[in-house]
Parts: sequence; C-alpha cells; structure tokens
Amino acid sequence: MVKQMKLVSIVVAVYNAEKTLKKCVDSLLLQTYGNIEIILVNDCSTDSSMSICRQYCCDNDNVHLICNDSNSGVSFTRNVGIKNASGDYICFVDSDDYAEPNYIELLCNYAEKYNTVPICGFVYHNEFEHQKPYTYAWSGGNELVSLGEAFRLNQELYLTALWNKMFVRSLIVDNNIKFDTSLSIGEDLRFSVDYFLANHIEKVYVFTDALYHYTKLNDDSLMSNYAENGYERERCSLDMIKKLAEQYNDNSEQAYQESLQVLKKSIVYVIMHSSKLNNREKKDKIRSFEPSFSNLDFFNERIKLLREKIVSKCR
Repeated sequence: MVKQMKLVSIVVAVYNAEKTLKKCVDSLLLQTYGNIEIILVNDCSTDSSMSICRQYCCDNDNVHLICNDSNSGVSFTRNVGIKNASGDYICFVDSDDYAEPNYIELLCNYAEKYNTVPICGFVYHNEFEHQKPYTYAWSGGNELVSLGEAFRLNQELYLTALWNKMFVRSLIVDNNIKFDTSLSIGEDLRFSVDYFLANHIEKVYVFTDALYHYTKLNDDSLMSNYAENGYERERCSLDMIKKLAEQYNDNSEQAYQESLQVLKKSIVYVIMHSSKLNNREKKDKIRSFEPSFSNLDFFNERIKLLREKIVSKCR
C-alpha cells in the first residue's frame, strides 16, 4: 500500500509585491513535492498584487487567496494564513523571496525522519546594495543540534527566520501559538521560540542544502536606521534566544554575554559610520548601552574610521 503524502501548507503574506510575487509563487508551483497548498494572504495591497493573486487562483486548484479587510501587518496576515491552512505541515514564505524546487520535499522528509523542526541553509541576496549572493550553511554538516546551542544556531543559520523551517500545524493550533501583533520587530523569532518551548523540542535537524533565497530589496535595515534602535532591537532577540537556550544549556549565560559583547561592537561600528549623527550624538548613543565608553575610546574609533576612508580611496 502506497503511503499517502502529507499535505504541506505554504503561507505567503502579500503586500505590494507586484515586482517579485510571480517569481515567488512560480517557485512554489515548481516544487518536486506533490502535495502542497499555497495560501496567499493579501494585506490590502495598493499595487497589482491582488490581480496577480487572483490569476494564480484561477489557474491552479491548490492556490487559495485570502484578503484582509484592512491593512494589518505581517503578523496578523500570517495568523490569518494559519487559520485557513489545512496541511499537516506549514511553512512561511515571504513574497519577495523564492525557493529551490526541492525546498518542501527535503524539509518534509527530514521533519518526518527526525520528528522535529528541520532547518535548511539559504542564500542571501542583497540586491539593494548590489552585493554578490552569500550562502549560509551550518558548519557542522547535516546533524541534530541541541537548542542549548541556540546562540550558535543564530549566528550561523539565522535562527530568527521562519522561512528556512517547517512546523507541524496541529502543534501550532493545539498550543494556540500565534504571531504577536504587538511586535514590530522580532515577531518571527518569538513565534519559533514559543513553538519550541510549548512542544518541549530539545533538538532541531540542521542540514546544509541552501533551499531558500532571501532577498533584500530596500533600505529598511540601512546603517542610519540600525544606528537609531539597533541595540535595543537585537538585544531583545538575544533575550529570547537566551530564554530558549537556558532550557538545555547550563552555560547559556556565558554565551549570552559573549553575544552581547559582539552586538555592542557591531552597533558601535554602525553608529560611527552613521552620516545622520554628529560626534556628540554618536557618543551619547554609544554610552546609552555602554556607559564605560570613554572619550579615548571614541577617539580610537574615529581613527579607525579615518583609516577605512583612506584605504577605500587608495583602492
């Protein structure tokens, strides 16, 4: 007797994605896994996204369109997708991204084999800054990894993302796990952490295949914006990761403190490169999270910045 393939629901939150939506949905329709449903949730787009969604629904029986009554944000939109999904498994794909043909097949195979959340590698495309694509893959190869190593997972594989994972839909519904609509940042990580903790998941299966293509198209994370609230935003994420890691790792505090130091150095770098802040504002920003930052420290950072500019001009 042939084993029936489990249904996988793919939720795509759509908002003003007319330039990328076709490439996204086409990549999902070309999946090698044969039992999927694609749920397009339109969050009151003002471009042609709605008509694109309608056309896909007309042409494909496994594509469904849900429309929000008002523009409500990505968290609310994904919650609508969960409510309307009927699959055994569920994935979340962003409308400006796309997937490899075996994206669902491999995620589903590993979810079934190891009975946990599978996490794949991905390719980062920074098209806004015209950078070459960069592939993120787990350094340890294909393996089960304890969530006690959550900080390492975050560093190497972007633990905060949703789109490189597959979840069991019934475990989401039974535990009433939802995206927090009160959060403007960190909602993806909060969802994953809530899922892991509610279902007592100790290990995830990490594999190196880069199956997802994450695309940055705009300047929503440019240095000027990151300098403004980057530290608080990223510290909140580290706090959530710590909450997860400390369940399975007695040394999570050490990893947390090390990650905080790396974060502080990163934010100092970003602030020093900000063109929107004068020297006084830069010092005040840095001292808001690093009170011990002295005038000498600031002078040394300015010297580093000057050297960078000189080297850049000499190239």
